[in-house]
Amino acid sequence: MNEFRTVIKLQNSDEKISYDSVLLFVGSCFSENIGDKFIERRFSAAVNPFGILYNPVSVKQSLEILLEKRLFQKDELFRYEGRWHSFYHHSRFSSPERTTVLKMINENIEKGHDVLKKADFLFITFGTSWAYENVEDGTVVANCHKLPASRFRRYRLRIGEIVESYSGLIDRLREFNPGLKIVFTVSPVRHWKDGAHGNQLSKSVLLLAVDELVRKFDHVDYFSAYELVIDDLRDYRFYTEDMLHPSSVAIDYIWDRLSEMYFDDNAKLFVKEIEKIIKAREHRPFNEKGEEYRAFLSNMVKKLDVLSGRYPAADIKEDKEYFKHKLNKIVTNLS
Repeated sequence: MNEFRTVIKLQNSDEKISYDSVLLFVGSCFSENIGDKFIERRFSAAVNPFGILYNPVSVKQSLEILLEKRLFQKDELFRYEGRWHSFYHHSRFSSPERTTVLKMINENIEKGHDVLKKADFLFITFGTSWAYENVEDGTVVANCHKLPASRFRRYRLRIGEIVESYSGLIDRLREFNPGLKIVFTVSPVRHWKDGAHGNQLSKSVLLLAVDELVRKFDHVDYFSAYELVIDDLRDYRFYTEDMLHPSSVAIDYIWDRLSEMYFDDNAKLFVKEIEKIIKAREHRPFNEKGEEYRAFLSNMVKKLDVLSGRYPAADIKEDKEYFKHKLNKIVTNLS
């Protein structure tokens, strides 16, 4: 025990993320929380090409589509309450215009396929073991899009079927990208509509299935995001107002623990430098026309030139353009 808190000790991973690693995140909203952290820190990362997905079947379907680069056709979309939707995608892809939906879907599939091909790490986050089956054709949907409940059969996945289906998927992923490392996580977001006991049963299925997959395959790992929130932090102050989703403080803590476990020394130094850049972009000067602010901007441009040389694979061009634009604007106004 440490200060009335149970601290979870995580073993450092042998598989290391470097500053130039390519990463793909798929799954529940928690995968977006962490994936966005990587994007904000200028890593080469893509997050949820199909939008937020909760159950293992839908996550698997999305990865199979990315593997095959199977583009959608217009007859695969359906219209409901004035908007076009896909049963394989989150509602953020929905739109009143069918062509808009199709364009968004296929652009993300093409990008996701390319990222998956060169990815060093694939993070898969399961949210729930409950799935919704379309009674018309027996397919599991990623999102019901508020259609009547009578259109679907709700059931809980079994440990064995998750393990069996993902065993085949992992083999396919390795054939497609032999160097791919896979990290599973279980979302700490609680699905309260199932009740406290139902939520625990659902998470237990996911945890046991992932444990079997980690034992079965090399280069497949589990990151304890679920345990870090439920057992380590274990306090409602680390949740948002709905008492179901981890707060920004909890997400920052998980990011720190993930960094400790997976980042190599180069990545850790890179993140420190990038976080200085992020903070500098948030800087609001007392006098935007003053010499002090102009010197600050000039110094930032020079720093980014040095960083470009030190981390050539890092995409910090937009940061450099941001400070150059600010500096040029001041010079133009003074002249």
